[in-house]
Amino acid sequence: MFSLLKINNPKVIGYYHSRQSRLIVLLLILTPLCGQKTLAETVPEPVFGGQVYIEQAGTPGKPAVVLIHGLGDEAATSWNTTTTYLEKDYALFKFDLPGFRRSSKANELYSPENYTKLIRFLTQKYVESPFHLVGHSMGGAIALDYAATHPNDVKTLTLANPAGILHRLAYSQFLVPLGIDFMTNGSLPAKDRLSQFAGKIMSSLDQRLPVNLETMMPLPIFRAQFLGGNPKTISAMALVLHDFSQIPEQVTAPTLIVWGENDSIAPVRTGHVLNALIPNSQLEIISGAGHVPFVEAPRKFHQFLLNHLAHPKVNATLSSPRLPNRVQHTAQSCENEQNKVYTGTIEQLSIRHCSKVLIQDARITQLSIIDSTVEIRNSHLKSDRIALISQSSHITLTAGTVEGDIAIKVYQSQLDVAGTLIIGKTAAITAPVESTALFSLGRIDSPHQPGHIMHGQTLITPHKPL
Repeated sequence: MFSLLKINNPKVIGYYHSRQSRLIVLLLILTPLCGQKTLAETVPEPVFGGQVYIEQAGTPGKPAVVLIHGLGDEAATSWNTTTTYLEKDYALFKFDLPGFRRSSKANELYSPENYTKLIRFLTQKYVESPFHLVGHSMGGAIALDYAATHPNDVKTLTLANPAGILHRLAYSQFLVPLGIDFMTNGSLPAKDRLSQFAGKIMSSLDQRLPVNLETMMPLPIFRAQFLGGNPKTISAMALVLHDFSQIPEQVTAPTLIVWGENDSIAPVRTGHVLNALIPNSQLEIISGAGHVPFVEAPRKFHQFLLNHLAHPKVNATLSSPRLPNRVQHTAQSCENEQNKVYTGTIEQLSIRHCSKVLIQDARITQLSIIDSTVEIRNSHLKSDRIALISQSSHITLTAGTVEGDIAIKVYQSQLDVAGTLIIGKTAAITAPVESTALFSLGRIDSPHQPGHIMHGQTLITPHKPL
């Protein structure tokens, strides 16, 4: 660092050889750096009964920022780039979560609940509240849990590609690169089938074990036998088993959600869900970036972060999806096509034998889908009768609303519903023929399920409407 200093003044050079002058020059060098320092140490922690590595960086006396890393081996070092952007104006506190890098590693229950307890212990001891909280991937999910559990501690919340928020059957891709191969002795199918394979593994485990996985995870013998006692695998499994269904709406801090558009680990869909459910949030999607946007697109990410820390937006989330002003359509249709996109206001939309259809930022009065795959995102479906009819189709609903006398009627279809409110005057969902629905942080309001939060797989039959 000292080599960067250029001394061109002849008087300074001339006197530099004397002991007194050398001391003066050294003081001149160090004075601009005194405001910023890094302190690192390993301290005991009571939650897991081990040692945790902590770092305090930045400028003491400035607003505090707490950084929580993800599941990677880099641990707290993953925030090195962020540190360079923030250290001048903020006091930074980061650490290696127990089970990672320089902290203790053991066969412990590395769950979001326990990590939240750990962070509470550390911040109460080393950080002045309220503080800015930033989390990435698994650390983003932990930060979300912390902000909901201790709202008075958190001044602002920033979530970078938080992982594990959706129900595990909708989010199984996260398990494959992070330890699911413990079930297969390392023998995995082709890459393009990994997500489907992991989903089957989770579904099979749910069905075969005599008790549910949530009950088994606290048992050391289960973690040792089925997870190899590996902290990384334990924390990954504990994360996807954690129920986040009621957490987002408990967050009161202004929240920035940043996502890399090309994230292959944590789907961008989760960002839309969180933005719809967290009362005071904004979502920023960075094109060209993947799962680690603060490394892959540092300027863009840190521009969002710095603006959020300095000027957090209040009441940023609208009560309905952001719908652009577009030409209204009386009726539209898709037949034997693929990759079609529909947006704006549509009275009637019919989709037959189509694949990879996207309905985005739309208002639709009546939607009919037959033998197709359709994704519906940030959209409103509202009808006095049936808003959505589906037959032999796979439909993904994300961060919107469906409302009708009967909101959705399905025939031998699969529904994947995340962060969506379904309102039915008579019923939310009916199925004359048996169908399945997977809910992640879903909301149902009907005579059969008044104000109910849905999180998990549900079978819908003629005698069991929702």
